[in-house]
Amino acid sequence: MRLILAGLIALPTFAAAESFSLRTAPNAVTVYGAGAVVTREASVKVPSGSHELVLPGLPQWIDPQYLRVSVDGAVLGQTQFRASALPPQGDTDSADVTAAKDVIEAAEMALRAHDDQVALTGLAGNAAQAKVQFLAALGQNEALPTDPESLRGLAQMIEDETLSAQQNLLNAVNAARDQNDARKDLEKQLQDARDALSALTPPLVESSLLTLSVATQEASDVAVTLTYLVNAASWQPVYDVYLSGADSSEIELRRGALVTQYSGENWHDVAMTLSTLQPSSAVSPREVYPVLRRIVDKEAERPQVTSRLSGSVAAVSEPMMEADMVLEAPVIVASFEGPGVTYRATNPVSVATGADAARVPLGNLTFDAKRVAVAVPRYDQTAFLMARFKNTTKEPLLAADTASLYIDNTFVGVTGFEQVPTGAEADLPFGPIEALRLSRTVLDENNGDRGFISRTNAQTEQARLNVENISVVDWQVEVVDTVPYTIDEDLEITWTASPNPDVTDVDDKRGVLQWNVTSPAGMTTSIKVDHDLQWPTDKVLR
Repeated sequence: MRLILAGLIALPTFAAAESFSLRTAPNAVTVYGAGAVVTREASVKVPSGSHELVLPGLPQWIDPQYLRVSVDGAVLGQTQFRASALPPQGDTDSADVTAAKDVIEAAEMALRAHDDQVALTGLAGNAAQAKVQFLAALGQNEALPTDPESLRGLAQMIEDETLSAQQNLLNAVNAARDQNDARKDLEKQLQDARDALSALTPPLVESSLLTLSVATQEASDVAVTLTYLVNAASWQPVYDVYLSGADSSEIELRRGALVTQYSGENWHDVAMTLSTLQPSSAVSPREVYPVLRRIVDKEAERPQVTSRLSGSVAAVSEPMMEADMVLEAPVIVASFEGPGVTYRATNPVSVATGADAARVPLGNLTFDAKRVAVAVPRYDQTAFLMARFKNTTKEPLLAADTASLYIDNTFVGVTGFEQVPTGAEADLPFGPIEALRLSRTVLDENNGDRGFISRTNAQTEQARLNVENISVVDWQVEVVDTVPYTIDEDLEITWTASPNPDVTDVDDKRGVLQWNVTSPAGMTTSIKVDHDLQWPTDKVLR
């Protein structure tokens, strides 16, 4: 027994296991087009031995499948995430929240003190009213003295006391009115204090608890980092586009990112990164299945299956794509390392849950641009101004739902913004050109009447496109129109134009024609387009 005891004494000793509570808050966030990754960090000094690090106050909705924990300065053992049946939690208020609650408490105490004073004023008024009523009744008392001198003294006393009581009553009424106005001010101060607290704290949501088992050989500073996914968060680009200059135009693209989140926790002064990646989209290519085709004798053909069965067979032969998994003024530095593009804010960003739509500037870009007038007489009454530019940067210009358009700092409208890859050209619209008036007239060339020639197996149309320039400057105009096309061998289509178009099948759209013309000031420019359709008499044109 002595040998065993001596051996135990000789073993190295460790400090008793302790539990340490670490308060955390979001300090870094990476936001995607749909979803975000939130990072929390905390550190604590622990003695040697095995310990528990307890991280309370985490959102209950965290999915433990996507919760990641790393520890520096200790060996991480088991982790336990608990979303219900939590032990009592201590006060987790920040200094700002504590100060806001103190202001509310002070405002409530001031309001209670005011109400106490109002009650005292009411008592004084009631006493004065009772005194007036008593004195009035005293003057009608049958037991009054009968000698003139005593009666005179009593009357003087009633007069003096009644005047004093009525003055006190009037003072009480005036004081009550002033106190009512003062109460409105105190109520507003209390409401302002409550609103200030509401702005600092997200709506009350259920919390969860994370417990980490760690071990160290010696006293150490242990740093904990945890990340988790947020479903209800997103960002999207927004643009203000400024067109300036005439002959040598320039486009300035003032870019911003609109960040929103509905996670239930506020992001206060976090290091924010915006990513163009889409973790919720497909991460692997579709599988290609073999396609079996057979031929059979016509006599052996079987009737087609019903549409319902056809749908079922199609579903088996070509499986549907799985639904996407849904993830629910700082300076920005763009990074092109790795997949996608990331924008990192150099200053902290704050986004309150369910309340803020924070616009973060992404920096401005400038491009040389060419002004172009585009005319579509078939549909429009005026030409429209377009600015053509090339993306000469190293990053794509991301698509945006809204771009606000300005010409020489004058707002002209809004439009959608399609993505412009690096090195690609794009056109941006800047509204109608009222001085370029358009018309498209369908003519019968033989007699000049409006209309077109149509027979049972033929149709001919003769049209004139007019661009009238009522301005004092010449315009370069791209006039766009269309002629029919077909893939049916039995339908013959011929067309002519004067002058000939500069581009046919514009943007690979069959039958779409474009003329690049000069429209002189004060003049009308005309283009004639004729087309003829012929088909067999036993066919019908569709």
